[in-house]
Amino acid sequence: MKQEEIYLKYLEKLRLKLIIKYDELGLRAAGDYAEELEAQVTKTKMIMFGINYSQYMEYGRLAGKFPPRQAIENWIEVKKGLPNIFYEKKKQMAFVIARKIAREGITVPNERNKGGVISKVVDDFLGNDIHEMIEELGMLWLPRIKSDVLEIFKQVA
Repeated sequence: MKQEEIYLKYLEKLRLKLIIKYDELGLRAAGDYAEELEAQVTKTKMIMFGINYSQYMEYGRLAGKFPPRQAIENWIEVKKGLPNIFYEKKKQMAFVIARKIAREGITVPNERNKGGVISKVVDDFLGNDIHEMIEELGMLWLPRIKSDVLEIFKQVA
């Protein structure tokens, strides 16, 4: 297995854990967060791309600016269990929600979002999975390191 494949393997593991936590916390409505998580590896980086509102699920949102109403309308369409008025007067309800967010912001944690949707998973990954990845990478690098060390000794002798 190549280095990049090992990185992708562990990023995929992280991606799946992020989705599990998202569902565990009951934050799924349309599922865009889960669908938009994308792992990418370059020669120097492991990157997890996510949807723009990921930061709001994790940290909340400051007051002062209206969120996009279309996103709230989309959320109303897919969210189950809201009072009927939300579905009947979707545009008006989206405006009311956006105005409330603009005025008050959103604090996380709150009664609908316990928080940690990203940070708890990443902390666990750094505490556990990263060690497995390093061990796997070590097995990959060991022959190369061994070869380099032997070459050094040959040059010295």
